[in-house]
Amino acid sequence: MRTVESESPGEGHMGFKFFWRIGILTVLTIAAVVFAGHWAGLTEAQTKPPESGILPFIGTWTAVHAGTPIIVLHLRSQNGELVGDVQVCSYSVNTETTGTVDVVTDPTLSKSLPINNIKVSGRSMSFDWKDPDGDNDHWRLELTGKNAGQIVWVDLPRDVKVQPIPVNKTIAKS
Repeated sequence: MRTVESESPGEGHMGFKFFWRIGILTVLTIAAVVFAGHWAGLTEAQTKPPESGILPFIGTWTAVHAGTPIIVLHLRSQNGELVGDVQVCSYSVNTETTGTVDVVTDPTLSKSLPINNIKVSGRSMSFDWKDPDGDNDHWRLELTGKNAGQIVWVDLPRDVKVQPIPVNKTIAKS
C-alpha cells in the first residue's frame, strides 16, 4: 500500500507567498510601463505643438525692400508638423550702424532652401537653414499681427547689429 502525504501547512503557505510576489511584481511592471508611456506622451505633447498652434504660421511670408522681394518663407503643415523652405535674394545689411537692409545687390531669388529644427513657441517659431553662401543661419519668425510678422536674426555676434525684417503673409487659395 502506498501512502500519500499531504503538504504541510508551511509548504502551502510558501507556494502562496511565491505567487503573491509574482503577482505584485507583475502589477508593478505593468504600472511602470503604463506610466512611462504616459510620461513619454506628455513629453511629446510639450515639445510638439498641437496643429492649431501652427496654423497662424502656415502660408507664404515675404519681406520686401524697395519693391523687391528679398525673403520668401514658405510654411505648410505636413503630418501635423510645420515644415517649409526659404528663398532669398542677395542684399546687404548695414550691420554697423542702422542694422537695416541697405540695398538689393541681386534681385534674383535663390532656389528653395530647406529649413530645419523648427520650434514653435506661442507667437514665434524659430528655424535653421543654410544660405546660398553655405553659412548656417538661425532665424525666428515673430507674429506681430494676423498676416504680419518680422524675421529676427538669432545668435549673431554681439558686434553685429541687424534689425528685425518685416514680413507679410499670403495664404494660398485652395
